[in-house]
Amino acid sequence: MPWFWRKKKQDSPAYRITPRKEPSPTSKVDVSELTPPAADYLASACILELTAASELAAVASEAWSAEDADALMVASGMAMDRYRALRALVADYEKDVSGAIATPRHRLSGHLERFVTTRWYERVGTIYVVFGLTRDFWLLLAGGLPKNLRTRVTEILRDGGEEDLLTGVLERVLQVDTRYVSRLSLWARRLVGDAMLICKDALDDAVVSADDAVTKLEPIFTDVLARHTSRLERVGLTA
Repeated sequence: MPWFWRKKKQDSPAYRITPRKEPSPTSKVDVSELTPPAADYLASACILELTAASELAAVASEAWSAEDADALMVASGMAMDRYRALRALVADYEKDVSGAIATPRHRLSGHLERFVTTRWYERVGTIYVVFGLTRDFWLLLAGGLPKNLRTRVTEILRDGGEEDLLTGVLERVLQVDTRYVSRLSLWARRLVGDAMLICKDALDDAVVSADDAVTKLEPIFTDVLARHTSRLERVGLTA
């Protein structure tokens, strides 16, 4: 891919979520050269989680089953909890929090316009792919933050079990009709380019336009794409 700048069913199911064991959020790259200023990093992470919470709530309202609606709303609540936690950190740097998140919100909206689909299962796939990939990227970038902030941000952004919830929803979709496997795989491949552009937008222009940008960024994007591939394989999709 070219770089873009060049169980057993219970009668009354109750979610007891065990966070999935994740690889350490580190990369071969010295991310201290890539991570934007703390206030900018936090603002963009904040708006990603707010958008994820909103999108999850929207697809929950149109879910194909009560089980899916419940899972998606639980995941939405987790994203909203992240938003609140990150918003509190933004407030440590910016008096006007809404003003601080306005620019990343505008940028993200431009990308999301290209993800529009009328198919409910593709909307769920968009959340699974785009917000999974971008959260992996932000976790890696957190390595360049000041130590105390890095620790707190990593705690906030780590998967708290919602990936398992989304995996369950997608697995149930794929059980309805096996043709959804190829459709969702194709849709996921269409999403990756724009998801990576969302990541690129988080970086300073000086980083992206530098002569050695590809050398510095390729390892971190390779890492993120490897995690993306693993995420798709969990639900039987091909990257």
